Amino acid sequence: MSGKLWTEEQFNCPVCLDLPNDPVTIPCGHSYCMACIKDFWSKDDPKGIYSCPQCRQTFCPKPPLSRNTMLAEAVEQLRKGALQSEVRDSIRSARGLSSRSKSRLSTGAVLCDMCKGEQRAAVKSCLACMSSFCETHLKPHQTKKSLKQHELIPPTSNLAEKICTQHKYLQEFFCRQCKMFVCWLCTSNQHKDHECVSTKVERQERERSGDKVHDETENILGEMLRSVERLQELLEEVLDQASLEKMNQAQEVADNLEAEIRERRKRDTEMKDLADCGDNIYYLQTCDTMSSPLDCGDLPAVHVNHNATFEPVLEVVLALRDRVEDLCNQELGKINREINLDSIQAPEPRSREEFLQSVILTLDPNTAHKRLVLSEGNTKATLQGPTQPYADTPQRFDGWTQVMCQSPLQAQRSYWEVEWRGRGSSMGVAYASLSRKGNDARSGLGYNAQSWTLELSDTCCSAMHANEKRDIAVTYSPRLGVYADLSAGTLAFYSVADNMTHLHSFRANFTQPIYATFGVGSGVGVGLDFALGQFSSSCDSIKICPL
Repeated sequence: MSGKLWTEEQFNCPVCLDLPNDPVTIPCGHSYCMACIKDFWSKDDPKGIYSCPQCRQTFCPKPPLSRNTMLAEAVEQLRKGALQSEVRDSIRSARGLSSRSKSRLSTGAVLCDMCKGEQRAAVKSCLACMSSFCETHLKPHQTKKSLKQHELIPPTSNLAEKICTQHKYLQEFFCRQCKMFVCWLCTSNQHKDHECVSTKVERQERERSGDKVHDETENILGEMLRSVERLQELLEEVLDQASLEKMNQAQEVADNLEAEIRERRKRDTEMKDLADCGDNIYYLQTCDTMSSPLDCGDLPAVHVNHNATFEPVLEVVLALRDRVEDLCNQELGKINREINLDSIQAPEPRSREEFLQSVILTLDPNTAHKRLVLSEGNTKATLQGPTQPYADTPQRFDGWTQVMCQSPLQAQRSYWEVEWRGRGSSMGVAYASLSRKGNDARSGLGYNAQSWTLELSDTCCSAMHANEKRDIAVTYSPRLGVYADLSAGTLAFYSVADNMTHLHSFRANFTQPIYATFGVGSGVGVGLDFALGQFSSSCDSIKICPL
């Protein structure tokens, strides 16, 4: 039998337009899903007269619903695939809905909620049904009297989330004071005196605002670039003018000297000719003239400073660049705080020379654990077995073998380098509010929200903050560079050798002054070994390096 004699639509429920679930037949002979006909009749004439959705034959009272066993078996076979290969291929070729059609749907397309299997793109969403429908499944809303009264809107995804929970209407408006979506009834009640606009208007204005800011920013940056180019031109003119003046002076001296040389060569030739002359009277008359000195005038003075250099000019230009970058960083920080954009980041230094705008750090003896010995002007901390006779200060770490620097970082940008020796160390920054007492996570560098750190040993490296650890694949790094940019909210760590290798960066909104802080001992759980009395004879230390 040819597959074209059958189509799946012959079996579909006329209400939901899909294969019927629990099919039943009413007295006129038409069949429906049990749930579909019950739902249809629940909205029918309240006088107790019930009709067939297809032929409109009426029934009174409501007829009993009997299961259509034959249709149920046929539908079951269709679902099991006995007829699907023939029937569905025929349908797909007729409708042009092959499996490839689904892949052609745009990623932003709203899908039909009624389609089974292959979902088609919805053309409308119904606020009454809270569902979206493709062209096929939308037909009942266009033909059935009871469904025609439903409000249809352009296809909308996640429709239930966009309905006002209080009034059950679509949130088509945006309240600018409260920065929230509201329905039309909200604009007449709770948000009556607020500035409420349609979501379409709000989107258009934001798009225009973004375009305007983009254009103005591009113009301003273009003007700044032209100012820098003009400064470059003026600087080149000044340098060229200074060089030209000296070159002109030197050229004048060279021209005068060349003229004198030519004149002396001429007189030398004339004197040779005079010596060969046999006329004694002519000789005597000419000899006095030839012996008189040449009148070449005084040569202009050219003062050359052999120690002169253009290095001061370079220094001024570099200082200007640094001031411009600092200003840009400050302004970018303001923009970040104003519009809460994490994507705008200040440019980090491009080379180690630029990093070396160093900060002078000294360790605070009042914070050092009693097993840490400070030396070399309080720039080095060494872990020892015996405890030191330090006073019991509130600032002193008594559980973790850690030490904090005396002063917080003051500059917007700070950079320092540290060498560590032994089994491992931890280095980073912390707020002054970091707990100093006990050996739990509240005091450990990186194990709480008050500190950020990089833990190192000869076998591993980990970044720590708020007790969250991130392992970093890195070779042994005995010298570490730490870079803090307060305005950009950046804390970066680098392995320092022949080249600088970036290890990890934290992005944070530093709400308090931060102090450089160090842990001396094992790389993971710094100081816990010693808190438990498990001291090793190995020498562990950190040293803040002079730059």
